[in-house]
Amino acid sequence: MTRRLIEEAFPLKKVSEDSKHEKNVRHGHISTLHIWPARRPLAACRAAIIAALLPDPGDPQERENLCRRIANITHWGTENGPDLEFFRQEIRKAYGGRAPKVLDMFAGGGAIPLEAMRLGCDVTAIDYNPVAWFILKCTLEYPQRLAGKKWPLPKSQVSSLKSQVPGSQPESHQLELRGAELGESQGDLAAHVRWWGNWVLEHARQDLAPYYPTVNGQPTVAYLWARTVPCPDPACKATVPLLETLWLCKKDNKRRALRLVSDKAKRRVNFEVWTPGPKDEVPPGTMAGAKSRCPVCGVNLTPAYIKECGYTGTLGAQLTAVVVDTGHRKEYRLPTSDEFQVIIEAETALPAALEQMPYGLPNESLPGKERHRAVGSQLPDYGFKTWADLFSPRQLLALTTFAKWTLAARLEMRRLGYPGEWVESVVAYLAAVLDKCADYGSTLARWENGGEFIAPTFQRFALQMLWDYAEPNQLESTSGSYKNHLEWVTRFLEHCALIPKTSQVIAKCQSATEPLGEEVEAIVTDPPYYDAIPYADISDFFYVWLRRTVGYQYPQLFDALLTPKCDELVQHRRNAVAGHKDKADYEAGMADAFCRAWEVLTPDGCMVVVFAHKDPDAWETLVAAMIQAGFTVTASWPIDTERSARTRAHGSAALASSIWLVCRKRQEDAGVGRYAQVKRQMQERITERLRYFWDQGISGPDFVWAAVGPALEPYSQYREVKRMDGSPFTVSEFLREVRRQVTDFALSRILGGVSTEGLDEWTRYYLLHRQNFGTGLAPVGECILLAQGYGLDLNELRSQRGLLQTAAGSDLQLLDFTERNRPDLGEPHPSGGLPMIDALHRLMRLWAA
Repeated sequence: MTRRLIEEAFPLKKVSEDSKHEKNVRHGHISTLHIWPARRPLAACRAAIIAALLPDPGDPQERENLCRRIANITHWGTENGPDLEFFRQEIRKAYGGRAPKVLDMFAGGGAIPLEAMRLGCDVTAIDYNPVAWFILKCTLEYPQRLAGKKWPLPKSQVSSLKSQVPGSQPESHQLELRGAELGESQGDLAAHVRWWGNWVLEHARQDLAPYYPTVNGQPTVAYLWARTVPCPDPACKATVPLLETLWLCKKDNKRRALRLVSDKAKRRVNFEVWTPGPKDEVPPGTMAGAKSRCPVCGVNLTPAYIKECGYTGTLGAQLTAVVVDTGHRKEYRLPTSDEFQVIIEAETALPAALEQMPYGLPNESLPGKERHRAVGSQLPDYGFKTWADLFSPRQLLALTTFAKWTLAARLEMRRLGYPGEWVESVVAYLAAVLDKCADYGSTLARWENGGEFIAPTFQRFALQMLWDYAEPNQLESTSGSYKNHLEWVTRFLEHCALIPKTSQVIAKCQSATEPLGEEVEAIVTDPPYYDAIPYADISDFFYVWLRRTVGYQYPQLFDALLTPKCDELVQHRRNAVAGHKDKADYEAGMADAFCRAWEVLTPDGCMVVVFAHKDPDAWETLVAAMIQAGFTVTASWPIDTERSARTRAHGSAALASSIWLVCRKRQEDAGVGRYAQVKRQMQERITERLRYFWDQGISGPDFVWAAVGPALEPYSQYREVKRMDGSPFTVSEFLREVRRQVTDFALSRILGGVSTEGLDEWTRYYLLHRQNFGTGLAPVGECILLAQGYGLDLNELRSQRGLLQTAAGSDLQLLDFTERNRPDLGEPHPSGGLPMIDALHRLMRLWAA
């Protein structure tokens, strides 16, 4: 068996640095084409694929040279540099002059197959979700299919014709299309997408301009809204704005805020835009969590009352301020009477616009209450029932109008004689632009007052209730607009055009538990993380719009009302509801998927599995599935891929490092391992690899989970491991042993080599927490992971007898002995245990006294 480079060496530090840097990259990056949850950094994918395909040279110097050359093309901007061609040739040379076949069976947003394509491999990308499959088509197939090809660009729009938009209802609703004629100028795929995107925009502008008026010659950037409810006091009945913040702009050199002016005589709330001085001069908004207060009469609004308003249809919205472009900066003003009027007119115009769009309003149902709680949302509690409820009437009118002209562009391209593959590709990217407009153009998008831009619906992959939201002006070249999104999509295509053409790229929409196709030399995949992300429920947000724009191109996948969910490999532990798999089904599905992977992987093939979940149960599921399918782990690398400032990091327990497990097919004659021998091998391997990880700067919770890979090497080489009495050494027990060995190693480093064998788990936690965070603020997510690393419940650690207290926001802080002044400190816990740290703290208090 030929060892691969990734089984011996990897440029871990450089790849981690470049992966984190890539999170700040925009122009041309895959993330700017279409949003998809948990997409892996291209730097990490590129490096892992190269190292998984190339044989290990066997010489330390040559190994180091290869890692150095890999590091030369992991920083964004160097990915298509001179060393790329070197690796394309070396990879082909390693496989007898042909392109090796690479499979990603959970391809999602396409980062892994994109990098395999860049390296000249034959690529198969599989995903069960139609939205993910659509993204894969746009990321992989269309750019390669039209690579190096050009077609005449149309001239200016000069002619006119009448045509029926597919799916429109009666024939009387026909569109006047300004036509175009082909010119002599040739354009590539990006040029045609840009041309037809502008064609759609200009036609939509004629329809939508009356609803986005320009006031005083200053284009509107965004409209700021607050949800409203009527005051529950019958004597008041004022319209109460629900505002989480009164800040409009919160920069050090520029401050603007709203001021509430209560008109008690007329029982209403008015607004003023003003310039505050000190930051504490601006009072809190009218919402605190889900509670509010009427600014006119002072009566409290309970959460139950606000939810009741949602169900009875009295939860409304009020335009509070308008962001405008003065030519040199953004400014804020109150809305005019004309702007209030056009909002009413937009709602009136919506029904006629819907008649010209397939399937009409996106009235497909949102997930019900139980399913919504599983995806971290309370929208049904406030009366939201359909996907259309996530948009205001003017937002729906804008999206519907862009969808109408996207469909019309297809007809116009066909009239001009465009080849079918060009029509299909261009319209697909126009649909992607519309999806981006929906992401920024829902009532779950907010105004970011620190940077003065619109933050999209999916900053986190959950549908969370938002009380004050921002609406973009879709007709201007500003944040969240159609023009803005078109530019991002075309920049991705221009960057994608730099990737040399490869021989075969296939995107399949199927389950990973079905047969995966022909034999492959490598599998690199990022499976769904247990219960981390509800992919299908989230993707329905985009599915309902894709169904209306490109559903006719892919009828077999977009015929259903919503995405399929029955075979999705996502398990929700907290709510085993209809349509979601329970733990057993999820584990069985993952085992089936890895069995399918085993079937198509060549005997000498290599599989790399990415995992970044924090829950021991999730790791248990993954490890058990891989061992059951017949794989053994031969190496692992904790690649630090996440920015600490990302939205998901706040209050979450997501790993900053993703663990890349390298696997091989286990030998058919692998027997039963003996516990004592396996435990000794685990200890040796963990110690050796943890020294390396420690020197590379891997620390905290990530350090605990980074050890799972090395420990799996001796454990997974057997079908099962048994003790002397014949009882099995289970995966759950294995993971506990790993955590114990890791903490022993980390604490011995902290304590200068002193044995930690007698320390209890509370004291171990205290020492490592203090090493990582001192007595300062510690993110709750990091604390959760550390606690789980020792099998502890964070709630117990921050209980009255605990070691932690809540400090600022969700951050936690370690208590010192002077703050732990309970009289029973140092006495046994109800469970019978007596943590050494409790005894030490009591002794310190006694000594101080």
